[in-house]
Amino acid sequence: MEFDSVFLYTALAVGVLTICTVLKRVNGWFYSIKFSSKEYRVPPGDMGWPFIGNMLFFFRSFKLGGDLGTFISYFVTRFGAGGMYKSFMFGKPSVIITTPEIVRKVLMDDDNFDLGFPQYLRDLLGQEPTGGTTIQEDKLIRRLTAPIKNHISLSSYFDCIKKIAKSSFEKWADMGEPIELFAEMRRPAFDVLMQVLIGGDQVAPHLLDMVFKQNSYRFSGLHSLPINFPGFAYNKALKARTEIVKVYEEIINERKAMIANTKGEPRTNLLDTMLDTQDDGEGTKLRDGNIVKTLLWYTFGGYESVARVATKAIMHLERNPEFYQKAKEEQEDIIKRRSSPNDGLNFDEISQMKYLSKVINETLRMGSTETVLFREANTTVNVNGYSVPKGWKFLTLLGKFHMDPNVYVKPKEFNPSRWDDLDKPASFLPFGIGPKMCPGANLVRLEVSVFLHYYILYYRIEQLSPKSEMETCVARIKKI
Repeated sequence: MEFDSVFLYTALAVGVLTICTVLKRVNGWFYSIKFSSKEYRVPPGDMGWPFIGNMLFFFRSFKLGGDLGTFISYFVTRFGAGGMYKSFMFGKPSVIITTPEIVRKVLMDDDNFDLGFPQYLRDLLGQEPTGGTTIQEDKLIRRLTAPIKNHISLSSYFDCIKKIAKSSFEKWADMGEPIELFAEMRRPAFDVLMQVLIGGDQVAPHLLDMVFKQNSYRFSGLHSLPINFPGFAYNKALKARTEIVKVYEEIINERKAMIANTKGEPRTNLLDTMLDTQDDGEGTKLRDGNIVKTLLWYTFGGYESVARVATKAIMHLERNPEFYQKAKEEQEDIIKRRSSPNDGLNFDEISQMKYLSKVINETLRMGSTETVLFREANTTVNVNGYSVPKGWKFLTLLGKFHMDPNVYVKPKEFNPSRWDDLDKPASFLPFGIGPKMCPGANLVRLEVSVFLHYYILYYRIEQLSPKSEMETCVARIKKI
């Protein structure tokens, strides 16, 4: 009887192990058979479990390491340092890229790759209008949004950025009460973005407040399970997107009359520019749905990053007095070079902030370790000797590059001075690269530079919990 029990439990254990092993390989077998013709030569790798693929391992590594090093190491250790590995991520067969050379090749290829965001994220960002976005419309939108990428063109927003930064610090200091620094920093960054996107000073304050509030729900949905059911954050985020669409549609309808009555006048924000150029002269029409989608996408990613980088830079400088002192000396030197001590910060002085630029670089490097860049093959494409099928996603995890000890000595240490001899290596990609890189990269740098200028010269923070996480820091802003 005892022998029978041992045999039963052993057989059960072997059976469970066999089932798990088979299930673990089903995904790989399925896609290997599906793409086994001579037309394809997919990279080595592990497709993970059916339906969920490698996502459990991905999220577990994310929680453990933050920089996803464990996740990447698994593929490199098991399949060699080839730089490309098949996987199953976010519901799609995918290729994980681990070398900057291949990443740059993919990101620069605008003909064979589209943005490859997972569907749940695309739904949060903004649904396509009926009929989708044509290639011609996409190119027109990119042309119209080019001024946001151009550092010189951004000079037209400089006074607005300066005014908002100054008034925000003054308000926080006058309060005398502790504030949650990152949460408070989000509003002035939002106000700048609204001025750039829709001319915030032309919009009723209650509409701006509604967009800000609802967009906060969209961010909460981004960091939650994509379960579209009442009571879940993702469901609330989708409803928030719908509310923002209503606001933007109302603003667009009001603005059209103004545009019609002011033909030929210069446009000072993206919305007016898009409404004034709905036809590119070659028959390409920019529909209202695409204008709304563009505003939704830019609203989602256009101010959170500014607030995050500015907050983290302030915290890093506070925790490293020697770097704070260097940054302060540079800002004081800029003031000394002015023709009059009463002159305020001007746009040309931003280019003189060499050390502050290194502070921002270092903050971006350390602050983007959780960033995933997505692309999707719009045709069967050859990359690094492999033929990857149409529809497969390409993913790269910036933590693999930005925390590489072979490039950045002691990568977990904040050290702006490392950039003295480090001329932006190929692995430094905080905003991506190529035609589809983040269009707000220069706007982020400009805003953060202005915020840090005023903070370093005129304010300090008094932390209530010095060891708290940067994004939950509660502190008083004190004028010096």
